[in-house]
Amino acid sequence: MYYFWYMPAIKKIRSLPLRRTIPLHKLEETTDLGIHLERAEKGNQARADAVLMGAHRDDHYIFLFQEQGSSRFMADFLTYTLEPGSIFFMLPGQVHQVIDMPDASGYFMALDTGLVPARFRKVFEDPLLPKSVIRLTDQKAERLLECLRLLHNVFTELPRPTYYEPVLHGLLSAFTGLVAAAYSDLKDSSIPATPRSLLITQQFRKLLADGFRTMKGPNEYALAMNLSLSYLNEVVKASTGFSVSHWIQYEILLEARRLLYYSDQSVKEIAYELGYEDPAYFSRLFRKMTRQTPGEFRRRYRE
Repeated sequence: MYYFWYMPAIKKIRSLPLRRTIPLHKLEETTDLGIHLERAEKGNQARADAVLMGAHRDDHYIFLFQEQGSSRFMADFLTYTLEPGSIFFMLPGQVHQVIDMPDASGYFMALDTGLVPARFRKVFEDPLLPKSVIRLTDQKAERLLECLRLLHNVFTELPRPTYYEPVLHGLLSAFTGLVAAAYSDLKDSSIPATPRSLLITQQFRKLLADGFRTMKGPNEYALAMNLSLSYLNEVVKASTGFSVSHWIQYEILLEARRLLYYSDQSVKEIAYELGYEDPAYFSRLFRKMTRQTPGEFRRRYRE
């Protein structure tokens, strides 16, 4: 079926220990500033912590900038490689982990969604935006690096001066703006969708991400958006190439695979967590979409 394009990446990380549930890291437990910024380099604690952290989710954005060397990590079953001058970001809720970073140095930023200006969040959360590593030109990489160095200096400054937060927030706006501009250049201008179609698609994907555990039918989303199902289907398919039903199944299946692979919850517990009162029905649905049962998937990718 159409979901197996990202499965080979899983085989690279089978040796990692399993946990009862997928850990969720909350930024407020680390800082009250809404930002945590570290420079990772060979031999320092930040690099060691990143490798040992294992698979987890965050309730905030993650931004990565690779200054030297290379590193590999996985986000939602896809493996990414960062080379010098590369940037990448992860959205809240994505399951991710470092695979290896033998000679890497660069910057890691955890950032509260409230500190990302709305106009830049629209770029990062655009469902049509290609989620990939970007290799910047030397000029753009140096500009971003200068911004990160200044941000790091301000972030680590002690004692904090009276102007601390306004300066920090201004620099964060500049940084997220530079990253958003780089990703905006990736957008496919050939997608045959009007601005209204894009807005409706974005609203649907946001509603789906928040509600897929309780809203399983396409008509539920159409009603919630005050649209006819035929119109919503037409718009979403024109914008993304796939129907409303496809994206509902995609979201459910992605979360099911996360839980089956990264946690040791039973299939019954996972079914309940995903909003299915009948675990047998969930298993049949999973098999219909993947041609294997949840148990077969778990055994296959943990061998």
